[in-house]
Amino acid sequence: MVDVRDVYITGEVSKELDITPAYLIRLAKKLDLPETDFRETHKGSYLFNRNAVDTIKLNLKRNQ
Repeated sequence: MVDVRDVYITGEVSKELDITPAYLIRLAKKLDLPETDFRETHKGSYLFNRNAVDTIKLNLKRNQ
């Protein structure tokens, strides 16, 4: 079972990574994250687990 404290909404992740929500979603889709790490809840709103956040963060660091 997943601890809900390790599940984040789009706004929380974009704030943590200091990027726009739209850019965050584009990155997540580009990285082809599995549905177990990232999924849409309803139009424009997504859930991310810690693995997804860490993967996106690592990708951002590589591209700087």
